[in-house]
Amino acid sequence: MSKSAAILFVHNEVDTIGWWLAHHATIGFSTLIVCDDHSTDGTAAVLSNAATLYDIRVHSSDTTLPERLDRQTRFHEMALEQGRNEFDWVMILAADEYLHFETARSVAEFTAAASASMLPVNWCLFGSSGRTIPSPFSPVETFTRHGLLSLPDHRVVRHLVQPRRIGNTLPDPFSALERNATWSDSRILHFAAGDHESFLRRNSSATPDKAWQNFDRNDAEYTGASRWLPESRRIASSIVQASLTDLYWRLKATVTHADRAVLQDLGLTPAQLSAPSSRRTPPQFHFCMLGQTKQLMRDMQTGSLVSVGAGEMNFGRYNPLIMALEVSDGDVWNACLFTENPLPGRYLSLPGSPTLLPMVPLHVMIAENTVLSPVSGEEIRIAIPDHALTKIDATTALYTRMTPFMVLTAEGHGLADLLRGIDRLPAPDASALGCAIAMLDPEDAERLAQTFPGLIPRSLMPVRPPQS
Repeated sequence: MSKSAAILFVHNEVDTIGWWLAHHATIGFSTLIVCDDHSTDGTAAVLSNAATLYDIRVHSSDTTLPERLDRQTRFHEMALEQGRNEFDWVMILAADEYLHFETARSVAEFTAAASASMLPVNWCLFGSSGRTIPSPFSPVETFTRHGLLSLPDHRVVRHLVQPRRIGNTLPDPFSALERNATWSDSRILHFAAGDHESFLRRNSSATPDKAWQNFDRNDAEYTGASRWLPESRRIASSIVQASLTDLYWRLKATVTHADRAVLQDLGLTPAQLSAPSSRRTPPQFHFCMLGQTKQLMRDMQTGSLVSVGAGEMNFGRYNPLIMALEVSDGDVWNACLFTENPLPGRYLSLPGSPTLLPMVPLHVMIAENTVLSPVSGEEIRIAIPDHALTKIDATTALYTRMTPFMVLTAEGHGLADLLRGIDRLPAPDASALGCAIAMLDPEDAERLAQTFPGLIPRSLMPVRPPQS
């Protein structure tokens, strides 16, 4: 069986590195070889947790070389040499480059009939699609507009190469500048622009506005790469949940040992963790099914949400959705949406929610009768049958599903409340912890993310309210 590897040199790409790994695992690279150039934003933590799940080989760059380009070249040469006798095909990529096939279903299928030792794949330069701030969704989903094929930048190529046949010379991205670009069978989705805020933060150009104009190309729309999203989301979900499990154990150690240094970074003191709760009574929850004459359920065969009547029930195929609402005196109620029967190794896909967890955190606006994502701040448009929630009995089974979240938030939704909940929770529950984080005050969540970089993905960071 053909073996292939994608090679990446990366520095400070914590928001998207999980998506890059998930995408290239999805399209069939058997191994991902990644060199972290001593990132400071948590990229290394994402790589470390992802490497427990897939064949991801993580290296650190050679700091004896003062120039980043020299460190990158050294790593690329080393990776090609070490993979010469192991891999049939390898490809060097950047963190904003995603390989895509128009019809082939995998790297193995794309290369199966190749006679050449080097297969060039042209850039396709994607713009911001009007996005000004970072997105919690995959770049493939977020950025769908690109420059026209005639753009000179599209003559830049990346190569799928057979390392046994190419000698010691690195593939040259500028070797095809005299030829017209083609996207007939493949392309490199090059998200060089991204959102405007992130572009300006990472761009070292003396004229950033001019650089932005060059890369922000939005002339045509392309959504063909969306076919990879279901599987890449599943893989990204497993990385997110591994990171949250890691976070649980680190927070557990912080509380157990009353680690003053970490608590100080979190803006807390040991006394706050031992102080009695200001909440007089435990939170109360209402459990509801979505619909009356029909009920919203997850089709376990297709993954889609469907309305199912009592006479159409197939318990092997349809999994009812349950909403647990935390009773509040205010207009905004916290809620969690989950399936009645657990989704092992999966996540609940809800249009408009980026969270990639089996349980989806929500904000229910009671007066407006709308549902918002606490992460994106945008409305979640759920096609609820009959436009009604139907309260159901709070069974032992439902309470069991919600127990980890209830333990974490029993004293409230503050950072000290969360740590006291961690102290009481005997084992990690990534979904419950992710939902609890999404319901924190944005400043609390930001302190948590800065203290434990790389362990809280953007897909769980609560949105800041708009500035008045």
